[in-house]
Amino acid sequence: MHMKIITRAGAMACALALAACAGLGGKADKPDESAGMQMPGKAPANAAVAATWYNPPSEFPGICLTQFKDGSLRFDGGFAFFNPGRWTYDPATAELSLQLAPTPSLELSHAQIVLHKNLLRIDGKKNTLVYGVKADTDAIGLGGFVFYRDMPCPARA
Repeated sequence: MHMKIITRAGAMACALALAACAGLGGKADKPDESAGMQMPGKAPANAAVAATWYNPPSEFPGICLTQFKDGSLRFDGGFAFFNPGRWTYDPATAELSLQLAPTPSLELSHAQIVLHKNLLRIDGKKNTLVYGVKADTDAIGLGGFVFYRDMPCPARA
């Protein structure tokens, strides 16, 4: 009889602990995941995309930077060596952080911050570029190229 009570009490305690754990860091504590990560400005037509930046073709083919709402980012048409990447946006400071695949020349290639439109700082150890981006920011500079916001990227082949 006592063994049954102890077993039931143990099962009940375990169930309560699991329920408590489910509440910690659960959906209620996070931003609305259905909306994903948000960027200021126009919302792209594709529901999975948070923002696009495009360097139109000139001497080089066009390069597309796509920020997905799951926090991933991808380069198409060039800069594929930066893939895979991650991004975050802090609305309180209006800072867009692009964490790129490790490349030994990231810090060196962006050393002259003034030449890279809206680039605030570089964290070489984390392979991250931090930009000032607000709703009216029209472009960012990356790797010596200017990427224009909300310019449609061509369809991927």
